[in-house]
Amino acid sequence: MSNASSESSEKQAPAKGFGGPPRVILWAFGIFLLSQLVAALLVDAGLQIFNVGAKGGIAQSAAAQFFYILLAEGTVVGLVYWILRRRKLKLAAIGLGRRISWRDIKWAVGGFLGFYGLLFAVTAILLLFVPGFDVDAPQDVGFNILATPLDQIIALVALVILPPIGEETLMRGYLYSGLRSRLHFWPALLITSLLFGVAHLSTGVSGPLWAAAVDTFILSAVLVYLREKTGALYAPIMLHGLNNLVAFFAHFYG
Repeated sequence: MSNASSESSEKQAPAKGFGGPPRVILWAFGIFLLSQLVAALLVDAGLQIFNVGAKGGIAQSAAAQFFYILLAEGTVVGLVYWILRRRKLKLAAIGLGRRISWRDIKWAVGGFLGFYGLLFAVTAILLLFVPGFDVDAPQDVGFNILATPLDQIIALVALVILPPIGEETLMRGYLYSGLRSRLHFWPALLITSLLFGVAHLSTGVSGPLWAAAVDTFILSAVLVYLREKTGALYAPIMLHGLNNLVAFFAHFYG
């Protein structure tokens, strides 16, 4: 009898919630760092075990870079799910509580057009008032050598499909949802987008890439808006993927 009652009370235990903004930010930062570390260690171990070390680093092997991104984004999703379980939260808390709908697709297309409209306008203003602002600075996307058609395919999957799933689960899913549970829309949007932009400063080939930071800040603002309006992550994931697809072709074939 006592066992049955304890099981019942355990099932009915209320969700603990995300916690305060500092807690949510620290967890998001920790998840990001741990995912990068786990992916790097596992890929490096695999290269050592199979004795196929990539000369010059992981970025010199398309296959190694693919598995690095796959492991990193997979770790992000796994850790976010673990936190939700630990806090007794459902997937709906981060925008994954329903099926995708046509409304999500429409919002994603509208967000795509809105994002590029904002991006062109902000870039024009920055070029007008900040003459040294370099929009054409090369970005390090990790795939330095695409020697075969297979390399191009796995690079496409690794850059266009995997990051939108992992990054949206962490940034607009866990981080924004956690901040939004305690803050108003605009503060939650600004914090999420600033952190997302800062994370992309290091993607420059020869130093901080301010153009990428501005680009991703604006993108994040639109993604957060879609998350807020649709109540789900599907439109942000699709828009993120569309943007990465444009960037992929511009980087490798532009």
